[in-house]
Amino acid sequence: MAVGTERERVPRWAGAVELNPILATVTPFTRDHRVDTGVLGDYLGFLHESGVRTVLVNGTTGEFPALTVAERKAVLEFTRSHWSGQVVAHIGTSAIGDAIELLDHAHDHADAVAAIPPYYFAEPAEAGLREYFGLLLGRTKQPLLVYNFPRHTQALITPGLIGSLAARYPMLAGVKDSGTDRGVTRNYADTGVSVFIGSDGAAAHIAEHGALGIVSGGGSPVPELPVRIAQALRAGDHDEAIRWQKVFDECRVLRRRSGLTDTAFVKAALAERVPGFPVAVRPPLVAADDVQSQEIRTHLRTKILPQMDGS
Repeated sequence: MAVGTERERVPRWAGAVELNPILATVTPFTRDHRVDTGVLGDYLGFLHESGVRTVLVNGTTGEFPALTVAERKAVLEFTRSHWSGQVVAHIGTSAIGDAIELLDHAHDHADAVAAIPPYYFAEPAEAGLREYFGLLLGRTKQPLLVYNFPRHTQALITPGLIGSLAARYPMLAGVKDSGTDRGVTRNYADTGVSVFIGSDGAAAHIAEHGALGIVSGGGSPVPELPVRIAQALRAGDHDEAIRWQKVFDECRVLRRRSGLTDTAFVKAALAERVPGFPVAVRPPLVAADDVQSQEIRTHLRTKILPQMDGS
């Protein structure tokens, strides 16, 4: 992954990343809650065959708060050894020491890193967030994405903070914005850093918000859709992008109707695309039951996949 020079101050990612979706992976578990690396390999193969070229591992969709530091390292190492594209490793934790340990490990196994604010302490002072990210940005050897997800962290990363970090730390590559305020998204872009929106519903609309692409948490069961939307945008075919966005939105509606968490839904749907994919999640998340799983798989097979196959 290309890193900008000191003169450029803010590193720019390789052109291959721009307008391409970054797929946030889930972590498959066995029935006794161990990481299932056998299925993980099949899953990564499925994503690559579908056209995905960049994955983010150990993110929110990957249940990172439920993984130990050792497990997060193992998942990253396995992904690196089975993935020929670019790998973004999420290294954020509540404890700065753990984040630094994961950052140092990622230097040997990832092309870039992402870090969420330390969670549990709601509404932390901006000075504290500046110090937290400053410690990581001053140490990283790779481009780093600051990961804004205020719904979970109760810590909004302000555009002002991003601007001040970008001015001081050349390794700040951009923001993964999983917030819902698109005014904030636009203000991030105005700081000059790259912005990736953490919402599947924004895939065809990134230009409106000054973003380069999306980080898709719900795209795993249908990775062809964000890939096709990105292809259409690169070709300047907005109508085609909107066409596939409408199909992608059907998946989002199905996810909301299921009543499941995003991760539990994605795993249930993946069982339709990757043979033997387990629906298991770790507590406190709750997995889809047999009825829910069957309804999701049936809808995907009969309503959504036929639209994709008929392209």
